[in-house]
Amino acid sequence: MIGSIDEILTALAVMMLLAGLLRWTFGSGPKGAVPGDDGDVGLLETVATVPTREAAEVLAARLAREKVRATIAHDEGGWNLLVFPQDADDAKVALRAS
Repeated sequence: MIGSIDEILTALAVMMLLAGLLRWTFGSGPKGAVPGDDGDVGLLETVATVPTREAAEVLAARLAREKVRATIAHDEGGWNLLVFPQDADDAKVALRAS
C-alpha cells in the first residue's frame, strides 16, 4: 500500500536534495575547448578553421573515421578544429585527402 504523506514528502525532499547536490557538483559547463583570453586552447593545436559549426562537425567526423581525436572551438575567426600536437600531421593529411 502507499506510504503515509510524511514518508512521501521525506522521499521527495531527499530526492530534491540529491538532485541539487548533483547539479551543483556536475553542473553543465562549457562544451569542447574554450580558448583563454589570449586565444590559447592549452595542449591543442588548430588544424582547420571554418565559418560554420556544421562544417566543423563534418571535418571532425572525417577525422574520427581516421581515428584522430578532435574537438571544436569557436572564436572570432570562426570554428576551429583542434587536435593534440602529436595528431596534427595525421589530421592535416586526412583533411587534405578527402
